[in-house]
Amino acid sequence: MGQFGNQPDFATNDIQEITPNDTITNQYFLNGAVIYIGDNTTTGTHMKVIPAGTVGPSVVTALSSPGYAGSGGTGYTAANNVVTTTTGSGTALTVNTTVAGGAVTSIVIGNNAGTGYLNGDLITVTGGGANAVFRIVAAPGLPTAAQAVTFKGLQAGGFLPVTVDYVLATGTTVAELIAAK
Repeated sequence: MGQFGNQPDFATNDIQEITPNDTITNQYFLNGAVIYIGDNTTTGTHMKVIPAGTVGPSVVTALSSPGYAGSGGTGYTAANNVVTTTTGSGTALTVNTTVAGGAVTSIVIGNNAGTGYLNGDLITVTGGGANAVFRIVAAPGLPTAAQAVTFKGLQAGGFLPVTVDYVLATGTTVAELIAAK
C-alpha cells in the first residue's frame, strides 16, 4: 500500500543511484524512470535528460524488393559499395549486389548505411540501366543529445516532473540522483 489509502507506491522496484553519462546506449537506458534529486546545494540546479519514449533517427537494417516484376533492373554486374539514389528522405547509402542475367537478385547494405532514411523509402541502384529499385527497411534509432531537454531550478528532495530514458552528464549540475520505476 502506498502513502495514501488504496494507492500503490509509484516507485516500487529497480531503485538505483545513477551517474549522468553522455553515452546513449542500452547500458545507460533508464526505461522511463522517475528521477529523485537528493542534493543540489553544492553543484547547481540543472538536469539535462532525454524524456521517455524519445526516438532517434531511423537506422537502415535491410533492403527488400518492392514486389513488382522488373524491380531488379537490367544491365547490372555484381559489385560492392555501389552508390544509390533515393526518392525518399535519405542520402549516402551504399549497397553490395548479387546479379543474375543483368538483374539485381540480392542486395545488402555496403560500407555506409547512409542517414535520414525512413522505413519504406525507395532507392535506386546506380550503374546498369539505373533501374533496380529496392525498399528501405528501417528501425527507430537511439535518441541523440540534440533531443535532450534541460530542466532548471530543481529542488533538492524532489522528483523531476517527467519520466526519462537518459540523464546526460553535459548540462547536468544536480547531484545524488536516484532512478526508480
